[in-house]
Amino acid sequence: MKNKVQDLIITVSAFGLIIMLAVSTFAIARKLLVTQSPVFSVGEEYAYTEIVVEDGDTLWSIARAQVPNEDPRDVVDSMRELNALESANIFPGQVLTLVIKQKMQPLQLVDGQIH
Repeated sequence: MKNKVQDLIITVSAFGLIIMLAVSTFAIARKLLVTQSPVFSVGEEYAYTEIVVEDGDTLWSIARAQVPNEDPRDVVDSMRELNALESANIFPGQVLTLVIKQKMQPLQLVDGQIH
């Protein structure tokens, strides 16, 4: 009888571990797919740049000027997170960091030299 109870406990524990592993794998995969961080793809590179806020600038105007091909709402959210801004209030002279997508140029080997 003692062996049957131990076998049952081991079986239940094994199933519990398998379920926990599956749920954890799903959660990690979901986080990687849904994350708002830039997704790196072939031919693109992300670079950090700093912008000095000028009189009359807003996060929205900076987002539209610096990253015109992306949704300004996403760029503003990224700027607020990257610069740890609690609100959208910025002031002249403040330095903000932005993530900007750039096209990557592959290196070419010509006459034994990298160009």
